[in-house]
This record gives sequence, C-alpha cells and structure tokens, in this order.
Amino acid sequence: MTQYHRWLLSKLISNKQCITTNTVILLGNLQLVIRDNSVYPKGTILFEDETGKVPCLLIGYEKEWFTRTISLLSWSFLINKQPNGKEVFHLEVHSEVLFLQDSEALYSKATNINIERFEKRNRLSFSSQQLNPLSFKTATDMLFNFDRNSTKSPSKLNLCAMVNMKSVLYQTEGETTFIVTLNEVHDPSSFVHIVFHGDHFIEYYKMIMVGEIYFFKEATFNKKASQSIPIFEVVEVSSIDPVKNINREHEMVYNSSNLIENTQNSTDLGRMCFGYEGIITYIIDNALGLFVLDSEYILHLGKYPEYNPLITPYRLGMKLLLHNIHAIKLTMEKDTWKLNNHKNCPSFENINVIFAACHCSTIQVIRFPNEIIRSDSVSQKIISKFSSFRNSDLITLLELLWVQKAYYDISNKFPGEFEDQTLLSDPRPSKSNVEACLLSKLLRKYRVSNYFQDWAQDYFNHKNSCRITEENEEINIRLPPISEVLQFIDELVSSQRLSEFLGGDQSRVFSQLEAKLEKIHLMGFLEVNLDGTLQLKDQTGKISVVNISIEKVHTHHLNNVWIIPEYELVIEQHSKIYLRFAIEKCFCFYAKPYNSPFKYNQIFFQVRHIFSTKLNCPSEYLAPNMNCKLQIEMLDFSEDSPDLTTNSRKIAFNNISRSAFIHLSGDFIKILPAIHVGLFYELSFGKPEQIINSMGMIINFNLNNFVTANVINLQWDASNSTFEDLLGHVIQPKILELDESSKDSFRVLEKSFSIEDKLLDVQEILNEHFIGRLVSLKGLVVSKEIRSSLAQPNFMNSSTSKYINVGQLNANLLLRIQDIHTEEIIDVYINNISRYVIPIGLIPGQTITLRKVEVRKSDLGNIYCYAHEITHISLQGYPKANISFYQELNNTNLIDLFEDGISIQCTFRILCRITHIYEIILQFVCEACERIIYNNSCPNGCHLGRRFYALCKFKISDGTCFAIVTARDDIVVRELLCINDDSYRKICDKVEKSRFFYEWTISNDNDFMKKSLSDFISLKGIRRDVILFCRKLHKEKKEKIIDQTQQSSTIELNAVRIAEKLPIFEARKKLKLVEKIKSNLNDI
Repeated sequence: MTQYHRWLLSKLISNKQCITTNTVILLGNLQLVIRDNSVYPKGTILFEDETGKVPCLLIGYEKEWFTRTISLLSWSFLINKQPNGKEVFHLEVHSEVLFLQDSEALYSKATNINIERFEKRNRLSFSSQQLNPLSFKTATDMLFNFDRNSTKSPSKLNLCAMVNMKSVLYQTEGETTFIVTLNEVHDPSSFVHIVFHGDHFIEYYKMIMVGEIYFFKEATFNKKASQSIPIFEVVEVSSIDPVKNINREHEMVYNSSNLIENTQNSTDLGRMCFGYEGIITYIIDNALGLFVLDSEYILHLGKYPEYNPLITPYRLGMKLLLHNIHAIKLTMEKDTWKLNNHKNCPSFENINVIFAACHCSTIQVIRFPNEIIRSDSVSQKIISKFSSFRNSDLITLLELLWVQKAYYDISNKFPGEFEDQTLLSDPRPSKSNVEACLLSKLLRKYRVSNYFQDWAQDYFNHKNSCRITEENEEINIRLPPISEVLQFIDELVSSQRLSEFLGGDQSRVFSQLEAKLEKIHLMGFLEVNLDGTLQLKDQTGKISVVNISIEKVHTHHLNNVWIIPEYELVIEQHSKIYLRFAIEKCFCFYAKPYNSPFKYNQIFFQVRHIFSTKLNCPSEYLAPNMNCKLQIEMLDFSEDSPDLTTNSRKIAFNNISRSAFIHLSGDFIKILPAIHVGLFYELSFGKPEQIINSMGMIINFNLNNFVTANVINLQWDASNSTFEDLLGHVIQPKILELDESSKDSFRVLEKSFSIEDKLLDVQEILNEHFIGRLVSLKGLVVSKEIRSSLAQPNFMNSSTSKYINVGQLNANLLLRIQDIHTEEIIDVYINNISRYVIPIGLIPGQTITLRKVEVRKSDLGNIYCYAHEITHISLQGYPKANISFYQELNNTNLIDLFEDGISIQCTFRILCRITHIYEIILQFVCEACERIIYNNSCPNGCHLGRRFYALCKFKISDGTCFAIVTARDDIVVRELLCINDDSYRKICDKVEKSRFFYEWTISNDNDFMKKSLSDFISLKGIRRDVILFCRKLHKEKKEKIIDQTQQSSTIELNAVRIAEKLPIFEARKKLKLVEKIKSNLNDI
C-alpha cells in the first residue's frame, strides 16, 4: 500500500530551499482573497495549513476545491526575493488536487499517510449532446428575450454560450467587477457582454476560462442602457458549469502557421487579437514582465494587472496559453536586452513585433516545469535598474524601451555627470517616484500619458481599438552622441564634391527632413567656444550652433544641458558647417546649481556697444587668442535686502552713470554670446586691484578668468527670462525691482539709449542724409561674398582653422543687405576679416543688425557702408522661410488628391487662393498637458514651461475643387499672417493677458475678421494668393469642420508651408521645364 510523507508549510519556510516533488504531500485548504490587503491583492489564491499560508498557482479552478480539505501530491515550493530584500514564498500545483476523506489525518501528528485516505472527484461538466436545446437560451436568444422597454429578465433563465473574451478584475463603486463576452457556439459574430459586479463573483472570475463553453443555470440579468452594444449585468446565478464540446470545429485556433506574416504585414495591429501557446525559454526581466516564448517570440506582461511578479512570478519551462494577445511593432537598433548572448532567444535584428497583453487578454498557466531551472538571464542583470518603471501604470513597454535607450545614450554622452537615482529615481520601493525622475520627465515631453482610465468602455470598444496598444506606439525620437551626428553630417557632405553640393550658391540650408535628421534631437551642454561662438557639447564631440530667434541667449542659459528638437543644418563654402536653432523652441534638460563666489565688489552696468572680437596670432608656434571690448555705462544703485518670496531686490537708482570699458579675453570670451547691447548686467569680482585699471575719467575692467570675476544678467521683470529644467529647478537672472522714486529717472536712461542706438533701414541710409556718419543698420542678408586681397600670412595656419568663423584668408567680406520692407539694397564692406571674428549665420535670408558702420559714397555716386574694427554684427530674429526644397515640387491640382492610396507623408505643391478664414487661435499652452495658460500658470499645476500655440483653419480653391486646410504655429504666424519679429513680441505680450480666438459665422465676413485682428495687433494683411505645401489629413484624425455647409467629401489638408505666389517662381519653374524637355530631345 502506497504511503506519502507529509510536510508542513513551516518546515518548507524554515528550510528556505526551492523544491519540486511528487512523493511528499501537503494537506490544507485553499482560500480566495476577495478584498485587497497590504500583503496580497484581490484574486490571489492562498494555500493554508495549521502552520502558515502561502500564495499558489493552480492549473484550472474548481469551486469544490475551496470547500474541503485538499492534498497536493505534485508541487513546487519556490522562493522569490523582492527588491527590498524580503523573501516571498509560493507554491505551484502541478496536478489536480485530491480530497481528504476524513479530517483525522489533518489533525494527527502522523507524518505518513496512506493513499486510501484520498479521493479524486471528476470535474462536474455537461456534454453538449446532453443539453436539451429547449432547456436553455443562447446568446442570440438573449438579444430578443427582453422587450425593448424592459431592463430586467422576467424570470430566471438558463444560458449556454462560449466565452470569447474576459477582462481583468477592476474596481467600480467600491466593488470588484469583471466582464466576459459570450458568443453563439456556432456563430461567433453573435455576442453579448456579461458584467459581474460584486466581490462575491470573484470565484467565477477564476473559474471561467476563455475558449470554453459554459452553462449558466438559473441566471437573472439586468440589461444595461446602451444603444448599440448588448450589455447585461448578472443579478444572480445558481451555478456556472463547463460544457464539454463534442464538435471541435468551432474551437479557438492557436499558433497559426502564418502568425509572423500576419503580424508583420498588418497595417492595424491595434485591432488584431490572436491566441498563442508556448513555453518560456528565457526570462529577459521578470519584474518587467518580459519573456521569450519558444526561443522565438517576446512576450510583454508589464501592462497586464493579473500578472504579479512580486508574489507569483513566472519561471523558465512554464507553458502558457495566451488569449486575445496583441502584436506591437518594434525595431531594436541595439541589443539592449543582450538577447544575442543566449541561444534560447531570437537575435535582436530579427525582432519586428512583440506580443503584449492588455486588459482584455487572459494568460493561463497550463503546465509547470518538473524541475527547478535556474535562470541565467544576462538581460535581467542589465536592465533590473529600470524595474521601478514596471510599477508605473502610466509607462508602456515601448516607452520603457525608449527610456532604456535614452539612459544609455545619456550615460555615453555625459559619463559620470548624472547618478542613476537622478535619471531613474531611487531604486528603493519606499523612496521610488518614477514620475519625478529626469527620464520620466523627458518622456512626458514627447508623449503625454493618458491618466484617465475607463476600463469598461475600453473593453466594449476593444474590437475597434485598444488603448494599451495605441499607447504602445514606438517613440522614434533619438538623442544620439554628438559624434554620431557629426559623422552623419560628414557622410552627407562627402557624398559629393562641395561645389556640386552647394550648386551656384555660397551656402545651403537643410531642414531636418531634407537632411534625414527629423528623428534626431540634439542634446548637450550649451557652451561657448574660445572664438566666442555657441556650441553644443557632450563627451563625444561638439558642434557649432547659432540662435536665430528674437529670444536671446543669456548668461543663465549657458553651461546647462539643453535639448534642441528643431534645427536646420547650414553648409557654407570654406567648409563651414553649423546648426541654427531658436532658443524658445528648446528646453533645459538639467541645470547645474551655481552660486557666485563673489558676494562683494559688485557693480551694475548697461552694455552700450560691443566692439568686434579680435583674433591675435602672435606667431605660427602659438595658438591664437581672442579678445573683445565692451563699452558700458556704470549705474549707481542703492540696494535693499532681497525679498525671499520673489527672489528680487528693491533698489533705488541714483541717476548717476559713468562710462567704462570691459576687456574680455581668455575664459571670459565664453560669455560673449550672452552679452547683448542695451541689456543690463551685474559684475562681481574678488580682488579689485587685479581687474580694475583706471585711466583718467575712463575705467577699464580686464576680465580673463572666471576665478576672479563673474558677469550675470539683470532683469526688471522675470516673466520673460525665467525657465525651469525638467526637475523644476528655476533658472533666472538676478531680479532687481526699482522703487517708485527711481522709475522716472530710469525711463530717461532707457530713452537716451534708444535714441543713441536707433536702427536705420536701408531705405533711410540711401537718402544720403548720413554720409560720413556712423550708423546702426538693420536689414536682410541677400548675399555674402569673400574677396581675397593678399596672400595668407604664415601664422594663419591650421591652428586657427579649427574655429568655425575665423581664419578664412586675409580677405574682405562683401555683404549685400536688403531693406526689410522694400527691395532697396546696400553693400557693406568688411576689411581684413582674418583679423576679426565674423558671426556665423550670415547667409541669405537672415535678418542682421550692424552697429557703428560708416556710410560712404563712391566716386560713381553709389552709397555703401564700411565696417571698422568698432563695428558689431548680430543676428536679429528668424530668417525668411527657405522654400527651395519645396519649390522643386511640381504643381498638383486639388481634385487629384481624391485618389485612393495617396500616402499621408507625401507633400504636394498647390497654387490656390484662400477664400475663407474659419478660425484663428493664438494662445500659450502648457508644454506638459497642453492646457491653455492663464495668468502665466497651468491649470493643472505643471511646471514644464509653456509654448506659443497658433492654429488657423481656412478654405482654399484652385479652380478644380475646394479643400479645408489646417495650419499651426509658425506657419500661421510667420507665413499666413505675415507677422514680423517686432509684431511677434507684441502678440506674445497680448496673448499672455488674453487668448485670441476668431471664429467665422455667417454674420462675420472677412472684413469683420480683418478688423478683429487689427484690433488685436497691427497687421498688414493676410495672404490670399499663395503656394500651399501640404499633406493629406489622416482620415481617422479628422477634426470637426467649422463650415457645416461643406460636404463630407471635402478634402482636408495639413499645411507644411505657405509661400507667397510670386510670378518669378513660376517663371523659373517653367524655364526649368523647357530646359528639361530640350535636354531630353537632344538625348533622343
């Protein structure tokens, strides 16, 4: 007679050893947790004997198992070590349980028990042939069993149907809820949703399996209010019993032979669900729910609430049955998970999709391994530092993958700069706050999380879309090392000779799209090179950049880590390569804390003029050095103690100022791009005798070392110059606040400077009133030409060529400057440019300011300007749109866009007229949640900054048909409304106070719209006859058309760019077409 040796749970727990056996029995009871507690979540199954209890995993579920004492004959005892170091034990039950015939053995101290004391009971089930069709209802019958005005079944009924889908457990109105979808056994298209609401139904959640047929005995239902979806809530049910399906024809199919082909070729994976049966052959990371099935597929359970790796983790050798699983497209650029190190994993190059579970999926364990298999996961050791992200329901798998890639890129770019705790949050569960860490903040800059969850609605709409898979769309944004960006640019330039690359132009500007950099965002320390130019730098390299925005770069912007999402690549002759960007379109990733070491010896000053930066090359054996001189006006202030609440200081202006000069050299050249004419600064220094040199009435400050002095911005209003990094650290200049008695005196000072620094247009200078005088000129660069004059001296060697904007030759520079408002042009000559630093960015289309140029008249009567060594050149605002790439497109008729199969990525060039303006919106929105900013604050309390948002909807016609166009941001402001830099600042000031909104109605014609805009801000007019560069709007993302009279067949377009329709452009296109036809004829 067979006897089994009995163990107690206390013995297993005290031994602390994993074990798998079929010769030792455990006696006890099963318990279902129906309410959440601090240890076990709702739905956990516990095995308990007189010495303790542990969670367990079962194959199958029978209600009777929970009503009597049971014995486990084949099982595994496992130990799971949690991140906090605590050990958690659990059981895997390999076979069906047996029942103890009497309770005597349970309470006796006997360690050996005969097999005769146990009995096995067959599972209660019906055969589909045993059921009388007249005794039950089907899913189809339920749809007609209720009167249209009835919400409750007239009596208890019996229902037989197949379970097609089952939701996870979720909470509504304080009670546990889950939903199952039942369909006709012979007709899967006929279905009903059954809602179980109440903690007492949890046992049915464990019992009901997807793909099985069940008999609902004496059930009462309430019909839920829904116009299109059949939803019934269970009021009560006597029993739910499985039905053995004799006809195998309608069983669910798993592991389709063309599974890979279907998932890779599907255009809408979000709606695609399938089943799969496989064995876990590798564990990438248990905490993240990442496994390899059958050495071929990757499974992700990180967003599946029923999987609890802290209590009952999955292990190698488990066989899983997956129901209603999704496939998500995935491209791995690097072997982030170290898959290629293991034979039981697919190579990362071959991964195109991963399997992911959602709230409508069901994961069944159908077999446990018969032995304890130790996991040799290399991946888990590598990515375990990201396990805190697993606990956040707001982060998807592909977002996690992006975080991993960003982490390794940032670690490579800035080795030793950031601690893991800063980037990834504190690894300790009690201290962990994933949403507060840097990479989580960065992630939310690119993707706003959906905080609202309506699981029931998600379930009912699952056939149309799945929120989990939609949120799992891959993030294409990369933050590569700068060396990689430089290598890509070098390959782009070296692909052909520079002369061919530039054509007949002196320079060429590439958009991110043209340069194939649209998915690359630049990240690095914003610093200044020794030649006084801005650069973006990381450990791997540096690249020169130039700010072309009307927003200026200030001293508090420098030496912090910035991310530049939008930029343009500029390639000039003489191998000048740099990027241009707008500082207000960037954001600060991390700002270094800095406190000036100098608390005394402070002076306040206004910059009146900046002289040209000189290049000194003493000999060919010494490296060149730069120096620059500033003309300043020292201001006499008396300063009160700081206001700690506003971080500002109340000061009194004594209406006394003295002229002075500051000489910048050495390290101090590195603040030059942050010094601007007309702005105010504070100079603090340590040892006055080392940096001050008085010469009569003029004071000279010689600054060449950051150790001895510091210069920072002063502002009278912090609203336009304060920003935050992603951690919320406020970065701002020193804020001074004038007392009431000083404001009038200070206005006089500002007025005198505005008169002194008056900027003239080209047209004003050509009037001959300024010949022989030094003036300040503002205009548009038409062309730039370098004219060689003398041979290059010996000391102009390769040591100077590393600076991007110096050392071309001993040559002259000719700039042709056009009036901003007219077509008048004037020549500006700059002599011997090899001795001076010429700002980068002086290319056609760029607006610039030249201060202190001399107006001259030639012998032939031509008026021109001559730049001296005192001349200062600065970029001033956005350049005119460069549309050369789009001008190469052929014209398209609107009617041709009705054709099917046109990609939404294709750009079209349409000559058209804007016939109606439907809507114009100008406002500031929050960077994080995109809510409208009121009173300079986000309604949700976000602190990630703000951005200017513009939207316009209008109707166009080209003679073939009409279309509705949506334009956004700069396309609206710069290209449609034709707002210049001066008006742009005024608009921003007004939008801060009041959001502008214009909406077309029948009573509001176009004249009303013009008046409405002119009341808001002075505008010259809106373009009407335009060249529209656009793409088709995706059908699933159409927005509501404001003009309700439009037919549903109207084309909807997204504006990419809007250009003025000038005859010269069309003439050039026709000329090129004629030349092309002539060339083809010659070839024939």
